[in-house]
Amino acid sequence: MSSENTTPLETATATSTAAPVGPSSAAAPTESASMESTSSYEKGIAPIKSQYLKPSPNNEESLAQLSEAVEKEGDEGRVGEDDNGDGDDANANNKRDRKNKKHVKNDKKRRGGQTQDRVVTRRIDDEVQLCFKVARGAECEKGEGCKFNHDIQKYLEAKDKDLGERCYNFDVYGDCPYGYKCRYLGAHMDSDGKLIKDEEKMAKVEPQNLNMFTHDLTLKLRSFNFEFKRSEAYIKQMTLEIAEAGKSNASARTLDTNKEDTSEIEERVVKTPRESKEEAVREEVTHSDTPDVPLRPQEKKRIDFRGKTYLAPLTTVGNLPFRRICKEYGVDITCGEMAMAPNLLQGQKSELALLRRHKSEDLFGVQLTGNKVDVVVRACDLINQVAEVDFVDLNMGCPIDLVFNNGAGSGLLNSVGKVKRMIKGMNTVLDVPVTVKFRMAIHDKKPIGTYMTPIFHDLGAALGTLHGRSRQQRYTKLADWDYISECALVDRGVPGSDNYMPLFGNGDILGPSDYYNHLEKHKVDGCMIARGALMKPWIFDEIKSNRDWDISAGERFDMIKKFCDYGLEHWGSDTQGVNQTRRFLLEWQSFLHRYIPVGVLEVLPQKMNDRPPAFVGRNDLETMMASPDVKDWIKLSEMILGPAPEAFRFDPKHKANSTKVEG
Repeated sequence: MSSENTTPLETATATSTAAPVGPSSAAAPTESASMESTSSYEKGIAPIKSQYLKPSPNNEESLAQLSEAVEKEGDEGRVGEDDNGDGDDANANNKRDRKNKKHVKNDKKRRGGQTQDRVVTRRIDDEVQLCFKVARGAECEKGEGCKFNHDIQKYLEAKDKDLGERCYNFDVYGDCPYGYKCRYLGAHMDSDGKLIKDEEKMAKVEPQNLNMFTHDLTLKLRSFNFEFKRSEAYIKQMTLEIAEAGKSNASARTLDTNKEDTSEIEERVVKTPRESKEEAVREEVTHSDTPDVPLRPQEKKRIDFRGKTYLAPLTTVGNLPFRRICKEYGVDITCGEMAMAPNLLQGQKSELALLRRHKSEDLFGVQLTGNKVDVVVRACDLINQVAEVDFVDLNMGCPIDLVFNNGAGSGLLNSVGKVKRMIKGMNTVLDVPVTVKFRMAIHDKKPIGTYMTPIFHDLGAALGTLHGRSRQQRYTKLADWDYISECALVDRGVPGSDNYMPLFGNGDILGPSDYYNHLEKHKVDGCMIARGALMKPWIFDEIKSNRDWDISAGERFDMIKKFCDYGLEHWGSDTQGVNQTRRFLLEWQSFLHRYIPVGVLEVLPQKMNDRPPAFVGRNDLETMMASPDVKDWIKLSEMILGPAPEAFRFDPKHKANSTKVEG
């Protein structure tokens, strides 16, 4: 992709103007100018300027194939006018389509899902496993009983060469926690082989990360020695009221078989800390009645969410380094990746790590999901005691089969009674507000948003975020913002009053025009942004300045370099940490490459579900960044993190059709 004597980065620097701190001075075309030309382009295909299209003798044929793929596959394609047609021909075709889809669905089940054959990078460690304490220059109390090597010289002789001359951790903190294991060791080791520490910088630096938990917390949780006073009081009262309600309503539940929540009642025994088997809590999971447990009298912290930009909690790619990038582009609200409540209570370190927060995240929440009321309420009790958060969000939108089939995520929408008890319990044990995120429906053509929205308001939710898609739909069509608008008209209190519940919309926002259109036309109080932020994190800057930013390839490259610095701080600068940083960068690149530069587009703005024909950028680096080939993504990572190990393999978790696997 690059010329013979220059690297892509050098070419980008030579052909770009100096990168400004804010948006570039190139003004975006007016909305009217954009809309005039839209009709001249085929549905689902991004309008690339002709001079940037890759020359091909069969270019027209390629465009036709791309158009056919958009129509046939529905892979993130737009909703057409005929999608809900009722004609006889349409019905006949739909029957055949359903038959074909059924075969495909069954085939997927046999294979185990889309990611069944995904190439997963195995753990890559150093040849000699040096003891972590010895690597830090300390003594290991286990001595010869330690299973790791204590010979520093032997380790250094076998260790791969440094990846660079600068250690980000040492630059920021004056001390690298990975010591001799750091892949940038030369930055903090003297000529005598001793580790260097900048005592003056260490004394001045403030903690950058919050919610960092010790091993003692894990031990308390695993040995059932953690106190859950608030949650256990709520659960006991809830259980008593459920039992009383069950006695009075037993006959009604037997006769009324039409209500979804009362079709079957499952009895389960929950083992709780500090309880004998005889004192175990019994809960009717699908009971439709909700006990009227009063909220705690303490005044909760109040947050005015209205008009704030909100970065969606994103599994895998919504990690702390990525959220730091978005904060620097101006996002107001951030939220951690979805955490499973049972895993938190089991003290799983990987799950507790999802609660981490950077000090720059001034309005930060954590998101939970689970299928048991008592487990979710206890997890909130845990968070309330050990973590610094501004709100806790209940996920009722996750469509993943593993989560849904277990009754969590969007599966909670099947059990309204359970949801009521869950949110009441969360409000009882938390000192911070409770927010909810939910989908418009589980099944297509059976929306429940207008029914659920007032329920969430009555339960005291501080914010509701509605994703305008059903669980069944996933991402095969555009979000239904007209239905979100219907939900926004539901009575949610008086705006500005203490009992008002703002409603945010979510789905297909990729620029300021999308954002402000939804605020004005669909009357939502704000928007949550997910894929749009992954494709272009500077969307928050665009929204604040209300313009399309023609960001240069050099600026984007500086952004991912900064992400890698934050990754080396978060995941580590040792061999394993570097490879983790590389993997998460590549996961993010599976979205970043879908961005089409403003200067390359014939018509603005870019639409979320438009797919571009093959094109080249305005320089080699821009071309490489737009490549759908994993090999090019790995080359980008090597420009920052050095050569990838021979054993390194990557297959993106969020696949696009054009993705190729590096193996």
